[in-house]
Amino acid sequence: MCGRYVATTTAEGLVKFFVIDDRQVDDVPPSYNVAPTDPVPAVVRYDGQMVLTEFRWGLVPFWAKDRSIGARMINARSETVTEKKAFAESVEQRRCLLPADGFYEWEKVDDGTKRGRRLPWFVRRTDGNPMVYAGIWSSWRDRENDNTRLLTCSVLTTSANEVLSPIHDRMPVVLEREQWETWLDPQADMGDVRELLAPAPDDAVERYRVSTRVNSVANNSPELLEPLAEDDQDLPASLVTTVDAEPAEDDAEQTSLF
Repeated sequence: MCGRYVATTTAEGLVKFFVIDDRQVDDVPPSYNVAPTDPVPAVVRYDGQMVLTEFRWGLVPFWAKDRSIGARMINARSETVTEKKAFAESVEQRRCLLPADGFYEWEKVDDGTKRGRRLPWFVRRTDGNPMVYAGIWSSWRDRENDNTRLLTCSVLTTSANEVLSPIHDRMPVVLEREQWETWLDPQADMGDVRELLAPAPDDAVERYRVSTRVNSVANNSPELLEPLAEDDQDLPASLVTTVDAEPAEDDAEQTSLF
C-alpha cells in the first residue's frame, strides 16, 4: 500500500506538467516524507478545467463525526472501493490525481524477533517523471468550528507488480497521462474507470533501499532519498523496529502499515 510518499514538485512545475488551466494554491510545501494528515497537492476537474488544489491526506467522509478518522483512511483498496460506505460516493463523483516523486514501502525481514525488522525502499518511475496516483476526495464540514470545510483525499491501491511483490503485496494505482481524462471525468462509465485500477507495468517503476531514518516523520530532507546498499545494516535494529503513524488501508478493518 502507500503509507508515506514524496512530493517536492513546485506548484509552477505541476502546472506545467499537467498543463493546468487554473490553480487554487500558490504552492504546496515540498515534503520528502509525506505522512497521514499532511497537506498534499492534487489535481481535480472543475467546470471542465484541470485545477491544482491542496487536500489533507486521509479521507474524512462527509458523514463522519470528527476528522480523526482520516488518519486511518489514507488508502482505499481498488477491489472493494465501490462497496465501502466511506469511499463509494467519492469514487463515483469525486476523483482526483495525486502527484508524487515516488513512495516508500517497507519490507518485513525476519531477524528472530516477534516483530522483525522493517526495511524501507523508495519506489519511483523509471522515466524520471512524477508518479500520478489515482485518488478520491471528500468535503467535510466541522460543525463544531464555524462549519469550516476540510478537503481530504485517499490513494487507491491495487495488487503489487513484479517489481514490488518481493517486498509487499500492494502498491498505489499509478495512472498514465492518457488515463487522466477518464479518471477525472465524473461522467465516465464506471466500467472504464475500474479498468484503470491495475498494477503499473513492471518496466514503469524501479525500487532501491533507503535509510531507516524515513521511519520517523520528524525526518524530512533530501537525504532520505539517498540509495542504500541492500546489504547495509543502516541503523541498529533497536532503533528501527517501529514506524511512526501506522495507518490502515480502507477503514478500521486494518490497523497496521504493513
